[in-house]
Amino acid sequence: MGKNVRIVILNDTSYESHHGCEMVIKSIKELVLKNGMEVIDTNPVGVDWQENQSLIDNISKCDLVLVNGEGTLHHAQPIARELIPIAKYVKENINIPVVLINSTYQDNGNEMAEYMKYFDLVYVRETPSKEDLEKYGLQSKVVPDMSFYVKFDLSKKSVSDCVGVSDSVNMELSEKLFKLSLEKDYKYLPVLTNPKIKLNSIKNILRYLKHSIFGKVKFVLRSLGFEFNHRIVRMFYYIRNYQDYIQKISSLDYLIVARYHALCFALKTLTPFMAVELNSFRMKGMLEDVGIGQDRIADGENLNRLQKNEFSRDEIEKISAYVNNAPLQIELMFEEIRELLEK
Repeated sequence: MGKNVRIVILNDTSYESHHGCEMVIKSIKELVLKNGMEVIDTNPVGVDWQENQSLIDNISKCDLVLVNGEGTLHHAQPIARELIPIAKYVKENINIPVVLINSTYQDNGNEMAEYMKYFDLVYVRETPSKEDLEKYGLQSKVVPDMSFYVKFDLSKKSVSDCVGVSDSVNMELSEKLFKLSLEKDYKYLPVLTNPKIKLNSIKNILRYLKHSIFGKVKFVLRSLGFEFNHRIVRMFYYIRNYQDYIQKISSLDYLIVARYHALCFALKTLTPFMAVELNSFRMKGMLEDVGIGQDRIADGENLNRLQKNEFSRDEIEKISAYVNNAPLQIELMFEEIRELLEK
């Protein structure tokens, strides 16, 4: 295979202003280059590729279409139904390889299963996704989430006595988690950020407000009966980059986590956690693959009753094995994609 293999990526989640998604796309692009390929175009998550004529033109010029599934393909949601027909389009109109990677796949029904048959290779993030596809006679391989490929220096990890709380994809649950952080004086750590907050005076002002003013007055205001609107005040909690986010999670004594990638970070940093699952089996499925008990999964109804649960020696061994093996599995996946192009 030559060095100028051109690829197009669909469902580029780096546009999401999300630390985990940024790491996923960073890893994909790094491995694309490592395997002698170059990205000539991407299509952002939530944008219908069928309405992007420039992308369609570039697909006709490329050698491979790579679809980043992430958390898009579950319950046949509209965004999933828009994305998945790309495989049929590519095979029937251009006849080049099309590959799905880094995906959860759950309860999408017969129509989407028909489109899935057009993918040359399918890689899912957890065993329940593989089992869901097998119901339709579709084969796939389980490879951990792409965020596990990013390397971090945790040699200087320093653990405080702080408890952290993530946000959730569900706004109602995020509101509950945010209120819990206020009531218990926990650190609120949304995985979302704001790309518009750059190194300028506005960003510096916001950071000052976040750490100096808001942090000091929030309890006074609450004691006076003031209610915070999560949608408005969450901007004061945004963390600028994924490196800082990982460091903050690694310094926690315990994390209440309701985001898939925040759970990935907790595993990667060996931070004890309790996971709150909502709209898919992706967190539960990943923990099953890790091999640790489901007693670390909770619902969103009794958040106040959640208590710290230290990792056992067995859990630490299983988590470490999963995290250390993940980059090897991810590299093997890209080697298999490269071999597909060489056929």
